[in-house]
Amino acid sequence: MAFTWHETGLKLVLYGSQGPVVRLVERLTDNTYEATVALCPKRSGRTSRTFKKEVDVVDGFVVGRVWSDDPVVEWLEKGTGIYGPRRRRIYPRRARALRWEDGGQVHFAASIRGMEPQPFMKRALQIGTAGYGTVRDGR
Repeated sequence: MAFTWHETGLKLVLYGSQGPVVRLVERLTDNTYEATVALCPKRSGRTSRTFKKEVDVVDGFVVGRVWSDDPVVEWLEKGTGIYGPRRRRIYPRRARALRWEDGGQVHFAASIRGMEPQPFMKRALQIGTAGYGTVRDGR
């Protein structure tokens, strides 16, 4: 028995909403999303609730994305201050001192070093796509 596929039919089977490629990318995206939420550093849990996920077919590629619009995620992932992209201390812009609360205590400082990166999203991608060498982090 022989089958003849035309291009449109083949694309529908492979990349259609119920096709095997889309289902695989959905599963990998779900795994990565769950790992991201689990590994996200938590104080109140607010940041971990900002993550979103989607799977889409773009220019013949099936793309799965896990992301957050919260700027805190980038600070956690890349670091801030001397540990971040600018590599310099953090100083107040409009005041004489920085002020923050931690554990019910109020702290003041003229400047701070910032925080070291905690690349939890990179680890989540590795965990969520374990065994699939063709996955990359989109940078």
